[in-house]
Amino acid sequence: MEDRRINHRTYEHPASGQHYQLVGVLDRGAGALLDFLLLAILGAAVILGAVLLMRVTADSSALLALLSELSLLLLGPLYFLLCWYRWGKTPGMRAVDAELVDRRTLARPVWWRLVLRYLVFVALCAVLGGYAILLLAVWMSVDKRRQGPHDRLAGTLVILRVPAQPQAEAVDGLKPVA
Repeated sequence: MEDRRINHRTYEHPASGQHYQLVGVLDRGAGALLDFLLLAILGAAVILGAVLLMRVTADSSALLALLSELSLLLLGPLYFLLCWYRWGKTPGMRAVDAELVDRRTLARPVWWRLVLRYLVFVALCAVLGGYAILLLAVWMSVDKRRQGPHDRLAGTLVILRVPAQPQAEAVDGLKPVA
C-alpha cells in the first residue's frame, strides 16, 4: 500500500497514521559530509593514539601503517551501523533532523537491513570511486521516494517526522478556506 500524500512535501503512513517528509539530496549530503568529517577525526585520533602507545621507531612503521588501515576499515562500519542501530540516525543525520526508518513500518530497521544498506553503499563507492557521490545525488534527485540504490535494496527511507496536521472540517456546509 502506498503512503498517502498530504501535500507536496508531506506523506501519511497508512498503517500508523504518522506524517513525514522525505529528506532531500542537499540535506542528506550535508549530513553525510558531517559524518565523514567526524569519522576522519575519529580515525586520526585512533591512529594518533596507536602512535603514542607504540612509541614508533623506524622498525615499526610497517606495523603502524597496517594498524592505520585496519582502524579505518573497522571504524566506518562500526560508526554507521552502531549509530543507525542504536539511535536510528548518525550525528550528521541528527544535525539535519533526518531519521533512517524501514520503508514499510516507519520503525527503526532491523540489523540485517542496516548491514545490507551499508554494504551496498560501500560497494558503490568501491566500484565507482569518486563518481559514486555524483551518481547517488542524481539518482536521489529523480527518485520519487528520494531513495538511493542502497536505500531501495535495503527497504529504508531517510525521513523527517512532522506532527500530524489536523484536517480542516466544513462548518455549516461551507468548504474550508485553504
